[in-house]
Amino acid sequence: MTKDWWKSEYRILQTNLREIDAQQDPAVIARAARDFGATAIVSNIGGIVAFYPSALPLQYANPYLKGDFVGRMVDAAHANGLAYIGRFDLSKTTKSVFDAHPDWFMRNRDGSVREYEGTYQVCPNGGWAQDYALRILEEGIGRYDIDGLFFNMVGYTRTDYANVDHGICVCDNCRKKFRAMYGLDLPKTDGADDSNWLPYIAFQGRTLAELAQRMTMLVRSVRPDVPLMDFFVGQVARGEVQRRVDRPAPEWPYAMGEQVRWATGVNPKRPFSAASAAHIDYPWRQATESADNQLLRFAQALGAGGKLDLYLMGTLADQDDQSWLQPVSQLFKWHAANERHYAGLTPVGRVGLFSPASGFTGGERGFSPGLRGAYQALIDLRQPFLSLNAGRLVKEGRALTDNFDVVLVSDGQRLSDEEAAALDNFVAAGGLLITTGKTGALDAKGQPRARQILGSSPVEMFTGESDAHGWSLKDEGSQLDFGGARIPVDGRYFHSRQRRGATTLIPFAPDQRFGPPEFSYAKPDAMVRPDPGVVAIQFGKGTAVHIPWMPETLYYRDGLQAHRDLFGAIIDRFAPPPSIRLEGEGPVELTVQRQDGTGALMVHLINYAGQRNTAYTTPPALHGLRLGVRGSFSSAGSALRTDRTIRGARKSGDDYQWFDLPPVAAFEVLRLLPR
Repeated sequence: MTKDWWKSEYRILQTNLREIDAQQDPAVIARAARDFGATAIVSNIGGIVAFYPSALPLQYANPYLKGDFVGRMVDAAHANGLAYIGRFDLSKTTKSVFDAHPDWFMRNRDGSVREYEGTYQVCPNGGWAQDYALRILEEGIGRYDIDGLFFNMVGYTRTDYANVDHGICVCDNCRKKFRAMYGLDLPKTDGADDSNWLPYIAFQGRTLAELAQRMTMLVRSVRPDVPLMDFFVGQVARGEVQRRVDRPAPEWPYAMGEQVRWATGVNPKRPFSAASAAHIDYPWRQATESADNQLLRFAQALGAGGKLDLYLMGTLADQDDQSWLQPVSQLFKWHAANERHYAGLTPVGRVGLFSPASGFTGGERGFSPGLRGAYQALIDLRQPFLSLNAGRLVKEGRALTDNFDVVLVSDGQRLSDEEAAALDNFVAAGGLLITTGKTGALDAKGQPRARQILGSSPVEMFTGESDAHGWSLKDEGSQLDFGGARIPVDGRYFHSRQRRGATTLIPFAPDQRFGPPEFSYAKPDAMVRPDPGVVAIQFGKGTAVHIPWMPETLYYRDGLQAHRDLFGAIIDRFAPPPSIRLEGEGPVELTVQRQDGTGALMVHLINYAGQRNTAYTTPPALHGLRLGVRGSFSSAGSALRTDRTIRGARKSGDDYQWFDLPPVAAFEVLRLLPR
């Protein structure tokens, strides 16, 4: 039954084996994975180190190998009912290969080879990547009865394990191929200041896509029945979530849900998991995260429509700290007992958070503070939301946007004509479009447009920008209810000419001096800015609201309630009532999924009370939460984590049926059946 493992609910345990682990008994490793609650195990085959007797002379053989570890591991996995997913790392190799073929490897600008702790970084355009890695793949997957394939792909890696940035590769292979493709020399400096930089970035994308296509075709020709696991192109999608101590604090606590939402937004029919790394960072691979951090990550995964996936260095027996394993194992086993409820789920979101057609916006290099601020604001507003991928929006149009009441575009300066037309159609059909910053000012290539491309926008054209430091919006004269507080504005403000019929929803307060406290007030004759703080227009049956600054970026930076509640006030004013509401105190993420066939709702409530900056501790249980559901649902539902029945009641004149919830620990899962 392991051959179609990805077509059902699954739970992955990845064992990144060290050379010395070849001395362990595969039967013990597989049995421990099964008893942990996994349904699939990821285990090494080859690449940097071969865990099998390879016939290829340049495939480095594990010096601890006795016999065929891979063959015994495959047999042990199948004997324990586990799918066996073979792992290759083709991104690096050893000194003996470098000595034989120094032209296969990445070179730094000073001519030195890119090496770390005896491993050499492969260049995507060298002979290893273009030929020998494919021979290793063909040998490994052709020899063993594997059920899946996962490998670390060759790439243009700039940083090493110590996080030292070495810049681009300037080897002869790259020089020749870049000139052949674009007629240019490699950039002399890294960054957009070099006129050859943007073509070089396109070159990276083209060459990696070509290499990925060749490897994919090879896998499918040798083992057409075996799914390839990859973030972008695999039959089964897979990412990774880990802490890196070089990242600016605080830790981004939503990384797992962010990846799942993005991946399912690209292709909702492709199963996805992000491997949750047990260790905190590369130099400390035996120092592990807390159980509370792992449970928070996995709650996000399940709530957003992902699978459970744990990534270990070594095996379960190798973990120096065993204390965190039991709570995670209990979660795996709980999921096994309830997996019938997770079968055939489709995420449901009231809000679509617009994301570019390509590129993972949540990646740590160049991530968008605006998108992350919008992400956090929607969670804190308890608004169920999904990633709205621009590529799918163009292809599917109304078939996709009809699932949303609201679309939020965070400073989407680059919009193609097709993307803009799809958003306009969404508004015309009755949707609420919220845009911020300078959305629609540039074309898909980043060139300025003479006019705003969105026909639905209240902004006809952008006319300039100002530093808005110290500005604020006022409650007096506002058409939105945001609690009466002043809303501080900072960063760039984008001036514009509004379309006829546009209405200012919130005006600016008079400018207030800020210096000594004695002078920190607005004079009676202080200037009041004529520009809108927030502007709206009706378009067809819907409404478009534009915020000509970026409250979501400020929310990411400052966490002020006023910036979050601004989005809530706009949604409350112009969108229809939500189908699900959550009342009560506490930091809770609300996600909703609907089960195909039964129509049951699976509502996940995720408790963030134990997460403080970079610390993840056991959250205090949240009491007194109430869930309101519109529509015809049974008055009896199930709280699956606490194994309780919850009862709903409807008050006269209230459209919602209200369920009083049991205390919510790390997370709760509510299953509600239609009448």
